[in-house]
Amino acid sequence: MFNINLYGQDYSQNKLDEYFNKFLLIRAPELLSVPAESIKINYEEKKCGLDIVNFVALNINKYSADQKKLFEPLLQRPPSANSFVTPGGFFRVHYDLSGPNAVAYDLDLLAEALDSTYRFEINFLKYDPPPGDSAYNPTAPPDDYGGDNLYDVYIANLGSGFYGYTQFEVEIEPGSARYTSYMMIDNDFLNYYSSGINGARVTVAHEFHHSIQGGNYIFRQKDVFFYELTSTSMEEFVFDSVNDYYAYIHSYFSSLGTPLPLTTGYNSATWNIFLRDNFGYNIIKRQWELMPSVRAIIAINNSLFKVGSSFSKEFNKYGTWTFFTNYRAVPGKYFEEGANYPLVKQTSFVSFTPPSKLVRLSSRAAAQSLITFVVASTGDSLVAIISNGDVQNAIDDNLNNFFDFDYTLFSDSTSGERFLTPDYSSDFSANNPAFWSVSEILNNIIVREDNNINLPTTNDVSYAYPSPFNYEKNYLFGSFIFIPFSGELGETVDFNVYTSSMRLAFKSTEPIKFLPGEQKGIIWNGLDETGEKLATGVYIYVIRKDDDVFKGKVVILK
Repeated sequence: MFNINLYGQDYSQNKLDEYFNKFLLIRAPELLSVPAESIKINYEEKKCGLDIVNFVALNINKYSADQKKLFEPLLQRPPSANSFVTPGGFFRVHYDLSGPNAVAYDLDLLAEALDSTYRFEINFLKYDPPPGDSAYNPTAPPDDYGGDNLYDVYIANLGSGFYGYTQFEVEIEPGSARYTSYMMIDNDFLNYYSSGINGARVTVAHEFHHSIQGGNYIFRQKDVFFYELTSTSMEEFVFDSVNDYYAYIHSYFSSLGTPLPLTTGYNSATWNIFLRDNFGYNIIKRQWELMPSVRAIIAINNSLFKVGSSFSKEFNKYGTWTFFTNYRAVPGKYFEEGANYPLVKQTSFVSFTPPSKLVRLSSRAAAQSLITFVVASTGDSLVAIISNGDVQNAIDDNLNNFFDFDYTLFSDSTSGERFLTPDYSSDFSANNPAFWSVSEILNNIIVREDNNINLPTTNDVSYAYPSPFNYEKNYLFGSFIFIPFSGELGETVDFNVYTSSMRLAFKSTEPIKFLPGEQKGIIWNGLDETGEKLATGVYIYVIRKDDDVFKGKVVILK
């Protein structure tokens, strides 16, 4: 019985109809009332139906009675003539040997792939198993939850080249946005990028992690890119030799100006491969542990703070990794499989004539810009990789905002503030340079990388930091002072700052926000009430919440 309890949002009728047709394209293309070729769905959307199927389920009560009557049966578990338990005892597989859903690959190999997936994602990576379904269907017939408490995999003829999807069913706790689920995979993977059993292998690795995500953490449709990014990278982690993700990465490599949260996730799976290679698997798991309380891009940033870095810094480093691919790949460095990746597409090519060249461009948050300067007189080629790491503006409607920046290349080592080589220097400027990171590559050799200072990563810091605070330095999260303070997120406190002679320098009411290291407290830009920088000196801050008063000191350098 279909009894999912999800909480939808307000969507236009066009949006509802769009997903209705996409859903029928997956589950029952013969029921479409419009030509299949008229439905706008790109190649990457056919990878996984998580977003499409659960959008329809999420908004089921917003559809007309006729539409609901048409697709409600398709949201049920499909009937199957046969089933078996995998040798590891982790899954029950439901299948047919005849008819339109007849399985066309080796079921023994599928069982092996499922058990390997479980052992890697649960036993090795230490994720908790997804919740069993029988306990949450106490009054339902056994067929409604697959007959037992094992995780259920259904094999069916999915339409239009879809690999599979994870179907959420029953909410674990009211308002938790965590659900029981089952997995649907295609019956033959005929003419797919990864065909036959290889298609099945990557699909079970992909979809099983969706069951972990939505079962143990949260299902938040606004962050669906992160769900697909993680599951697509999981394919590579579990079945390294299949490389189905090659089919999608070209669209990201050709459009690095797309903010990470606006990627499909399938095409940006190399981001998680980069994180794994630099920090290990656990940093990705840590992001999922943060997901129930913060948005995905914030979870990424906070997990990096925990290891002494930031999204801004690592995103720029990731930009250099994406540059060294294809014929530019360096054996033993950057992506292990980088020689098989496409080349990145530069944002702008500029003909450089000494003594200098100024380029003015703009970027959205969590996006990259690659500017190539071609020096005709010397044959040099200098690439500036400019990353906007503003995670606060990398959410929802703010992703439509563009932020201007200037980059200037000089044909000597001293005219610009950024020394590159004895022959070149550069300048970079933006309204808030603390959110940006820049690296330069000359003739395929990195000559400079931005290295931001590290902030405290422990979650029990009780002092203001950074101290001393310098207005001109990049402090990863922005040019701010962070003051830990115990309180509820969003509640306001009185915040005063005094000079050492107890003259009031700043006064306001401030909300409690997330700080680096997963703490909460106040974020202050170090400016006075008129927006001016304070003089160099020691400052005393006072935080008052009801009858509680907290005092501390911070050093400011102008």
